[in-house]
Amino acid sequence: MRMKRAVFIIVNVLIFQLTNAYALPTAGITVKAVDEEGVPVAGARVSLAFTIPKPDDIGAADLFVKGVTDNNGQFSAENVSIGMLGFSVDHEGYYQSSVGYEFTTHSKPHNRWEPWNPTVEVVLKKIRNPVPMYVKYIEAADIPAVDAVVGYDLEKGDWVAPYGSGAINDLLFLCQNKYENFRNAETSCEISFSNTEDGFQEYRFSKNDQSYYKWPFEAPMDGYAIKKLNKWMSVHLPEEGYRSNFKDGTNYIFRVRTETDSDGNIIKANYGKIKGDIRVYKKRQVNFFYYFNPDGTRNLEEDPKRNLLTMK
Repeated sequence: MRMKRAVFIIVNVLIFQLTNAYALPTAGITVKAVDEEGVPVAGARVSLAFTIPKPDDIGAADLFVKGVTDNNGQFSAENVSIGMLGFSVDHEGYYQSSVGYEFTTHSKPHNRWEPWNPTVEVVLKKIRNPVPMYVKYIEAADIPAVDAVVGYDLEKGDWVAPYGSGAINDLLFLCQNKYENFRNAETSCEISFSNTEDGFQEYRFSKNDQSYYKWPFEAPMDGYAIKKLNKWMSVHLPEEGYRSNFKDGTNYIFRVRTETDSDGNIIKANYGKIKGDIRVYKKRQVNFFYYFNPDGTRNLEEDPKRNLLTMK
């Protein structure tokens, strides 16, 4: 008897879920995949997620519809939804792009979202020339000295001797630190470079960029002649609490190991990028995530399957 009752309850829960889902308005949408020149991309794989509420109204779930774009680069689908959609598009030879879409108008007579079946264009970036790079996420690494310049070798992925196995001073760290306890600490770190034409420049991803790959494919030629940036700092004082000057959404493109001829023209350099802001913490620790291209070109397109630091 208890078994029958349990089965009856499960069946009713499923009926409730289906009824609740299909009482929702229907959303229709057309995805149009194009390349960077606006040319339609046929045969692109589309995965559409139609958001619906969970039966207990806590959280949300997704109903997925998948398909392939036609010769016009289009794929259309419809399903019930709370008016929010998310979709991804990918194709061999391109980076995946992802987009969200939210309807704002509901037609009660038709029980559907308006505008009906809008066309949303999705831009796919071609994979060009990904190259192996030295890639490392440095998390809470101790800066080995205070009030002294310490070099970091991006190719070796380590501090320069005598603090580590590094040989070339790509980045020069000058750290100041006062630490009493967790709630009474000050850390600042200034980063400079070994060569006049070395330097950073800030880079922010475009909010309209739908692609997985959001960097420029080549590093800029100019804009690096900055000997140092402002100090990165974090402070936690009893009377002030915590504050820092970290900038959300900031990334960096860098040039190091720069050599010039007698006229000041660059004849050799290495380029790379830092994902996210550099951060320093209370016990003179530093976080940063870098990609260093050793091939001497301005190429910033890394091959995720060939990290030279892990291939050694």
